[in-house]
Amino acid sequence: VTKHTGGVSSSIPGIEGLLAQGREYMTQQLPEGVTYADHTEAQHTMVKNTLGGLMTPVLPPFYRVFMSGIVPDLGTEYDGKQFGPWFYAPALTSIVTPTFFGFLVGPSKPNRRADGQRGGLVVEKCKFLQESGCKGLCLHQCKIPAQEFFKDELGLELTVKPNFVTQECQWSFGEKPLPPEEDPSFPTGCLVGCESRKAMAGRKGEALCM
Repeated sequence: VTKHTGGVSSSIPGIEGLLAQGREYMTQQLPEGVTYADHTEAQHTMVKNTLGGLMTPVLPPFYRVFMSGIVPDLGTEYDGKQFGPWFYAPALTSIVTPTFFGFLVGPSKPNRRADGQRGGLVVEKCKFLQESGCKGLCLHQCKIPAQEFFKDELGLELTVKPNFVTQECQWSFGEKPLPPEEDPSFPTGCLVGCESRKAMAGRKGEALCM
């Protein structure tokens, strides 16, 4: 993570240290000329680069071909075209995903999406959400970059829907997500007791969450 945050690091071990890094990176004073929108995009890129590293260089190309039906570069007119995702991709992805992301979000189990189809994954008590207590961290360092990573890098739509009351989080593979501003799963304003809000106290004109 450190190499993707411009050197922001933490000596705290485990998920707490990872969140400390993320919070410091999110709430840092922006250099002159860097807008909040620029910094938000940088957060998304940082997380997507980290996710790509977790999956190793081998898995994404394999996934794109055998799960998402994207033709690799073979020197044909079909190179890069997508004929999937294949029917089994959402369900199979919900089974294998905990192997890669379980350390970050905690125990999870496959379930069904809102449309009743297989391909859902419910995180029973999201460690990332429990420990951070921050909507901005959840939105910009988990939900949006995860959705973008699966769609842009792997070729499969993903909706991540956190519940800030129960601290569950529903992942639905193969389901197109709503734009954040239209997503009812996100409350307006900061969460009660948010440490990021305390870090931003007194800084006007900057928003973290939306």
